[in-house]
Amino acid sequence: MVKAVIFDMDGVLIDSVQAGLRVRKKLLARYGVDLDTVPDPQGEDHRAASMKTLLASVKQHNGLAIDPDEFAKLSTKHMYRELQESGVSADPGLITLLKDLRNHGIACAIASSSLRTPVTNKLKILGIKQYFSVIVTGSDVAEHKPHPAAYLAAAAKLGLPPRDCIVIEDSLTGAQAGLAAGCRVIGFSQYNPPKEPLPGVVMTVENWNDISYDKLSRLD
Repeated sequence: MVKAVIFDMDGVLIDSVQAGLRVRKKLLARYGVDLDTVPDPQGEDHRAASMKTLLASVKQHNGLAIDPDEFAKLSTKHMYRELQESGVSADPGLITLLKDLRNHGIACAIASSSLRTPVTNKLKILGIKQYFSVIVTGSDVAEHKPHPAAYLAAAAKLGLPPRDCIVIEDSLTGAQAGLAAGCRVIGFSQYNPPKEPLPGVVMTVENWNDISYDKLSRLD
């Protein structure tokens, strides 16, 4: 039975993947690193990489150890400004879904590899924090996606077994994390279309108008 929906942040709740990639490229260029030349072990052109994974890839390929705290502060500052200037906002279809789920007693949570401050900033921009009873970020878990830690933590905070939670993800690493946690996963492709269909998902949707409580309840 579906009792909760756990949302990824970037590329799902907010159209921020390309903006984030632009910011990372600009900041890494300050260190003399061309991100386009750094292989992504996850095969997603660094679009879904956590800060930890990104900097580990840079160190392995370029031999450059970048201070993660310094880079995180710069990234948070520039990303917030980039999103504000782009005028990004919550999709009306997403708001409709969140209200629909709340009206049917379905808990909503967030599980993101981003750190706490960036997640808080994005929720502030979107104005949707009130819909989520649980928020797990990369600041709360030691291992990031594709490790299932974030989704396991979210399910535990919700007081639910993972099998009762639906995960909505846009990336391969995120989908792998949700599946490894024991959740069912829906692929979401509106903002960050995958190169190939995400394996193991119960369904793939192109936009928020394709999801409703009724459709989720039929997955049982």
